[in-house]
Amino acid sequence: MRMAGISQKVTPEEVLPLLAHNVFAQGYEGSRDGGRPTEFLILLSRYVHQARELAALTGADGSIHVSNCDEAKPLLHTLGYRVRQDCGAKNTALVTADPERAFVTIDSGFPLPELELALQGGKPFTYAFPDSRVPVMFTESDWTTLNSESRKGSRDLIETLLHDPLLCRLYWALSRTDAESRVALQRSVGLGTLLPVAAVLDFYGSHICIRSGRVIVPGGAGAPSAWKDLTGASPDSPREFVGRLLAKDNGWLAAYFDALSRVNQTQQAHFTEVRLRRFYESFRGQSISPDAARPAFRPAPALLLLMTRLQWQPNGEPYVPGNLEVWKQILQQKSDSKIVRDSGKRAGHINHPEQLAETMFALCRVETETGPLQIYLMLSELDSKRSPENHLSPQTVLLMASRFTDFSNQYLIFSEFPELNDASITRFLNVAESLGKIPNHTLRGNAMGIFQANIGMWQILARQGQIKSTALNDSWQNVIKPFGKLLSSPQLFEAGSYSLGELLQAATGQRSGSQDEIIDLLAGPRQASPDGQRMHQEVANEIRSVMDGQRLVSLDAILGLGDGLDAMAHGAAVGDSLVPLAGELREFEMPRPIFSSGERTQWATGVYNNRHTDLQMRTDLTKLIKTPGSKQQLEDARGQLCPFLRDTLVGLNYAYYEPPGAQILHINPLFVRSHDFSGDTVAGVDRVWQAPQLFGEGSPAGGGAHLVGSLADLPYVLAQVEQDFIAPENVQALIWRELVPGLLINATLPRWWGVSQSELHAITLYQRSGEELLTASVGDPQLRIKVMTILSDRMDPQVSARVETALVTGRLADADPQMTPADSFYLAAEFRRRFSGQTDSLGPANQELESLSRRNPTELSWDRLSQDFGVPHPILAQSYSRELLNLKPFPAFEGYSSRLLAETWDSNNLYWARLADEKGYSAVMLNALVPQLTHRMVEKIFASDFEDWPAMLRAMRETGEEFRQGKIASLSTGVAITQP
Repeated sequence: MRMAGISQKVTPEEVLPLLAHNVFAQGYEGSRDGGRPTEFLILLSRYVHQARELAALTGADGSIHVSNCDEAKPLLHTLGYRVRQDCGAKNTALVTADPERAFVTIDSGFPLPELELALQGGKPFTYAFPDSRVPVMFTESDWTTLNSESRKGSRDLIETLLHDPLLCRLYWALSRTDAESRVALQRSVGLGTLLPVAAVLDFYGSHICIRSGRVIVPGGAGAPSAWKDLTGASPDSPREFVGRLLAKDNGWLAAYFDALSRVNQTQQAHFTEVRLRRFYESFRGQSISPDAARPAFRPAPALLLLMTRLQWQPNGEPYVPGNLEVWKQILQQKSDSKIVRDSGKRAGHINHPEQLAETMFALCRVETETGPLQIYLMLSELDSKRSPENHLSPQTVLLMASRFTDFSNQYLIFSEFPELNDASITRFLNVAESLGKIPNHTLRGNAMGIFQANIGMWQILARQGQIKSTALNDSWQNVIKPFGKLLSSPQLFEAGSYSLGELLQAATGQRSGSQDEIIDLLAGPRQASPDGQRMHQEVANEIRSVMDGQRLVSLDAILGLGDGLDAMAHGAAVGDSLVPLAGELREFEMPRPIFSSGERTQWATGVYNNRHTDLQMRTDLTKLIKTPGSKQQLEDARGQLCPFLRDTLVGLNYAYYEPPGAQILHINPLFVRSHDFSGDTVAGVDRVWQAPQLFGEGSPAGGGAHLVGSLADLPYVLAQVEQDFIAPENVQALIWRELVPGLLINATLPRWWGVSQSELHAITLYQRSGEELLTASVGDPQLRIKVMTILSDRMDPQVSARVETALVTGRLADADPQMTPADSFYLAAEFRRRFSGQTDSLGPANQELESLSRRNPTELSWDRLSQDFGVPHPILAQSYSRELLNLKPFPAFEGYSSRLLAETWDSNNLYWARLADEKGYSAVMLNALVPQLTHRMVEKIFASDFEDWPAMLRAMRETGEEFRQGKIASLSTGVAITQP
């Protein structure tokens, strides 16, 4: 399995589907459905053929036995080796006879040295090579008879799959449908009919459910008739309906069906018969090219995003941020997309929210991250978190839309803090735009960095509750106001210092503070308990460690120099006290250049040395202090402190968001200094207010790795940079780059200072209560219906069907591997909400939870638990606020394949909290437990494809078991407490 790229931890039932997946996904160049075989497929075929030859040499006991040199000849031929000297002599040696066979032998781990030693001594050689059989979907002949003409008639399923990628794709696609639907598809539709549309079935067929001879279709009232109208066949006739669904419009109707099937029942109810057709017609548009299943990943991620997050007004109409007149103007903005331009031409006829929603569906296939649909989703999310009287005004909607291309990532902060009103949003955009227009590139970069660093710290302190919610608007405006008009570096230093003072005033009531005090502030609110104090000190020390690793000048020295130079400019004789501070600016030295200017130009085209760090190395204020110059010279000297102030403030943001297991923040002291805010180090970067991008990775000639852009989305970007330093425990880690950054920010961004022991224990009780519901539903069919109705909103049909089968048959052990901690948690929470009067007899965990909730109704409210144990959703919900969302897992999409996958996995924090509670840890210890457990889980991920959710669940549970057994040494020293 290792040679086929399959995790050795999968179940036998998963082996053939994963083999089929890897053949069509990785086996051919130019086309996933055929083309020139890749090196992977060539080698895989050789492995399979050699394995078969070895299997033919095994005895009845499943082992290969070689007693003498003559018996070794067939084995050596298979292995691609021969004997160089006389066989049986002490100097007998094996040499390569067939390089291709020999490579496979070595790469597959055959014990060749042991065989050689046995032949040298004339001793017998035994090698266990058991024949392992795995289940086949349907029968082998069902598949081999479908094979292409060149291989038709072959009875070997493995051989067939290795040479027919289209058949592989069909096998994989059907393996991901639930068992009942799979059988119905084979019997009613037929494998031969499905083969030509295998790609569409792969991408969009996992939610096709056939029950009692009819297809279950998504949507509200009238859905069956609407789908009959769309496909031309009734859902009561699976053969015709499924065939037409998959074949129509190059797969786009199937994509629409799949997306709607993935949203919850409440959201589906809004898609009435009329809307269902109108929205699809808009989505389909005038062209069905390109095919919906042609790319490597599903296209049009915006369709599922829109269906999932579409907001509704109290009267049932689609929500409109601002008003329709504003949207007519937004849709008419310039665009490179013909679809957007055509929508703009028709915008004048939009007179109803339904028409605006139809327009948004029409834009779902536009490949952009900054179009009108993305504006609509962002602004809808912003308003969904505001009270009706505080919704964005039409003027603010228009302003934000007009600046969306340049500032959309910055809007995440407004979604996280709905208390920030229109005036705060407008002031930010005006100030940011003015900073971006500063003509002097050095001043511009420093100004943008200091401005964003202070805003970043404001965001941290506001998130941690250290800035009161009633003061958010005023403190925000006070922090950004000093940057309104900047003409020189001295003005920037003054603005940055004053802004920092406003930030501290809002958080502490005092305008000044040392760097250590600021770090203690960022580390979290003051703690009263011994555990809390120890944990707070540990977090603060981690921040200091990053600051030390980056060799950043102390904020105390920078501000002290600034105050001292100002005092000198006004005649004070304080020069002697400033000399040591000025010396701190010179303590860091850049490494000696190893490339000439010509070599840098040749080997790092478009990437240049960072002028910012060069300027710092040339700064020497000692002479000016020792021999005071004019007042103007002293004022200008304050301006020379701006690069150092920028780096230290930015460094505090980096340090706060340090991902678990970070390396680059400790071993590359240029990383923070090299952050390019204004795009000076890289040619062609213009949207510098958007999330930063990593440049120069592996290119020392270009100055090394550094970020170019803003501080927006910094937690994710740092996690993206650091993830490659986490060493996997297993060989395969295909899911890593697709998921790990999101997992790391789920462990990094939440802080647990305000979580009570009652909350922590409630998380445990919710999960146990969900498990009790599963147990009780085994013998109670009516309860089982309620349980499965709830779980159907969270699980794919295949998983849901497996759980239901386990409950019907009473095999709870079969249900457990399918259930995530979030599934159990949501099951209990939703059951209590829907059936509040039917929970008394469900089990001791539910009874304890009921009693605990009555004693602590506010602490254990859904909103409180969601905020404290949820994860951020910067793509899905356009916010870094933490929230638990009851969603099915998203599939991998083009452009969003990494982030949406991670944002729909919300089990980790719930599971870690349960472990902590069961082991008797105080809630505040989650600040150490969650990052370390998440890091260990990432090391253990052993996946076989991008959407291998079972691999995630295995890695999480394996980590939990290690924790329970005390095998994670750094976590075994926690202070236990008495459980309340």
